[in-house]
Amino acid sequence: MPRSSVTTKRGGSTKRPVKKVATKKTTRKKTPIKKASAVLIKQASKKVQKTDGIKRNPLGHLLLEKMLREAGFRGGISTKKELLEAYSYDESIFSVRPQVVIQPKNRKDVEIATSVVAEQTKRFSSLSLTPRAAGTGLGGGSLTDSIVIDVCAHLNKIGDIVEKKDKIIFTCEPGAMWKNVEKKLKEHNAYLPPYPASKDICSVGGSVANNAAGPDSLRHGHCADWVESMDVVLHDGHTYTIKPLTLREFKMLIKQDHEYARIAKQIFELISKNEKEIKKNKPETKKNSAGYPLWSVMPQGIAKFKKGEGTFDLTRLISGSQGTVGIITNLTMRALPIPKNTTLIAIPIFNLEDAADSIVKALKFNPINVEVFDSLTFDLALQNPSFFKDRLSTSMYYKVMLSMYTTYHVRFRRKTPEFTVLVTLDEETTNRTEPFTISQKISSGKVKARVVSSPVESEMYWQIRRASYTLSKFQDTSKRPAAFLEDMTVPPENLSKFFIKIKALLKEFNVTAAVHGHGGNGHFHFYPLLDFTNKTTPALVEKMAEKFFSTAVKFHGNICGEHNDGIIRTPHLNKMFTNKMLDLFKQAEHLFDPDDIFNPGKKVNPRFDIKETIRTKN
Repeated sequence: MPRSSVTTKRGGSTKRPVKKVATKKTTRKKTPIKKASAVLIKQASKKVQKTDGIKRNPLGHLLLEKMLREAGFRGGISTKKELLEAYSYDESIFSVRPQVVIQPKNRKDVEIATSVVAEQTKRFSSLSLTPRAAGTGLGGGSLTDSIVIDVCAHLNKIGDIVEKKDKIIFTCEPGAMWKNVEKKLKEHNAYLPPYPASKDICSVGGSVANNAAGPDSLRHGHCADWVESMDVVLHDGHTYTIKPLTLREFKMLIKQDHEYARIAKQIFELISKNEKEIKKNKPETKKNSAGYPLWSVMPQGIAKFKKGEGTFDLTRLISGSQGTVGIITNLTMRALPIPKNTTLIAIPIFNLEDAADSIVKALKFNPINVEVFDSLTFDLALQNPSFFKDRLSTSMYYKVMLSMYTTYHVRFRRKTPEFTVLVTLDEETTNRTEPFTISQKISSGKVKARVVSSPVESEMYWQIRRASYTLSKFQDTSKRPAAFLEDMTVPPENLSKFFIKIKALLKEFNVTAAVHGHGGNGHFHFYPLLDFTNKTTPALVEKMAEKFFSTAVKFHGNICGEHNDGIIRTPHLNKMFTNKMLDLFKQAEHLFDPDDIFNPGKKVNPRFDIKETIRTKN
C-alpha cells in the first residue's frame, strides 16, 4: 500500500449552515519559532493549568497557528472567545472548552495538522486533535481542552453514486450531512440502511466515527457494516486507504514499510495472542459501540483466516473509534434499494410484562425494524398537538391529529399503552404469510396486534415515535433532557424485566423520562429531565449512571448500543469488560496512536472528570 493518498472523487458540493473560521493571512514579519518560543515561554510560565494530573501549558496552543501556517495549512484557525464557547458544547451533558478551532480545507490540511501536532506534542504534551463533525453526539466525544478539527466546514463533498450489478456504491467526505447524502441516494431509489434517528442534523462521517445505528439496524446492522473502504490520516500524517483484506492482500501489505503495514501486522498479532479473551468479552447484545471491537476485525477467527477464509478488516475497528486512532477524510459506502410495499403492525402493550414476549414473537418474522415508544411519549403528543404543525402539511396535519385522538379515545378506550410497538415487514415476508395471520401469531391474551392499513394512521405512529425526544422537553422547559443513560441495550427476551427495573429506578431518583427505542434489539433511549444550573446535578448524574449501567449489565446487556463511549461511558467500561480486555483496548489504541494525539480521554485512559465537566446551563 503506497503512502500517497487516494484522490477523492468530487461530486456536487453540499453545505451545512456552519460558521466558517476566517483564514488569516498575516503581513507581520515572520519570527523564528525559537525566538517566539523564548518570549512566549516567559509569558506563559505562570499559566500552566492542571487537570486530572495532566499539565496544561498553553504555549503549544499559542504557537500553533504559526506552526500550521509555516507547514502550509490553508484552512481556518481561530482562538476567538465566542467560537471557543460554541465548540465547548455538543448535544451531551458536558462542556469542555477547546484552546483552538481549526477547519481544514482539504485532506492535505488534515495531514499537515496531524504532522505538526505529532511533532510538537513531544515539546508540548497537552497538544492533541479531536475531530468534530456536526456536533450532535450525545456522549461528549467531540469535546476537548486542546484542538478541535472541524471536518464539516469544508470536507463535505458527496461523490458519485455508482450502481454495479447487485451493489450501490457512493463516496463522501466525513462532513457530508446525512440528509444531503440521503437526498442524492433517493434519486437512485436507494438509502443507507443504518440511518440514525438524528439523520436530519448529523453527518455521515460523524455517524461512522460513532458507529451509529437506527431503526433498520435490526436487520441491517451499524454504519460499520456498510463501509467498503475509508481514507484515514494516521499518526504519521499520511493518508491510507483502508479496506477489508484477503489473506493474500494482508500478506502483501505487511511486507511494506509504512505505518499502516506496521499497525495491521501488530493488530493481527495482538488478536492472535488474545483471541480467547477477545471472544469471551464480545457483548451478548447484537448492538454495541463500546470499546474497540477487536472481535470484528476477523470474525471468522484466526485459524480460518490463515487458511484463506474471510478478511482482515480494520475498518471495523476504526468505525466507532470516535477519532481516537486516526482521522477519516473520505468514505466509500454501500447502499440498498428503498424497500417498497412494506406493512406496519401496531402492538399496544398495556402490561409491561407482555412486552418481551410480543417482541420475541415478532422477531420470528424477520422484520425490517421493531420500534417502541412509551405511554409518556403518547401522552405528551396528545397534550401538544401544535408541535406537529411544522412537521406536516396542513391537510395531513389534521388527518394525523384526528387519527391520534381517535386511536386514543376509541381504539384504546382512553387508556394509554405502556408501550406501543411498531413492526415493519417487507413484501417478501407478507407474500409468504398473510399480514393478518402474522398479527394473530404475535397476539396473545390481552395483547392484540393489528395490521395498520391506513397510511394516515401509519404516519401518526411514526410521527409520535420520531418526536419522543423533543416532546420530552415539554414536561418542564426549565430543565434539559439529559443524555447519559440513553444508550443501554439488553437481549430482547430480558426487555420486560429490565424496563420494570428502570421504571423503579426513575421513581427512586424522582425523575421522569419519555422512552423510545429499538425494541427488536432491546435498546432504549430515555432522557431524564435535569436542571444543570443546580449544583447537586453532577453528583446525581454519577449516582444514576452507576445504578442504571449496573442494571443493564445485570440483565446481560451493555451500556452503549450506538451512541459510543465519549466522556460519559469510558469510565464505566469495566462493568462490561474484564481488566485484561480493557488492557487490550489500550494496547490497540497505542498501536495506532503511540503519542496519544487523537482525541485522548475517550474509549481508553479516561481523563475528564465527569462531575467537573458537566455543563452548568440548560
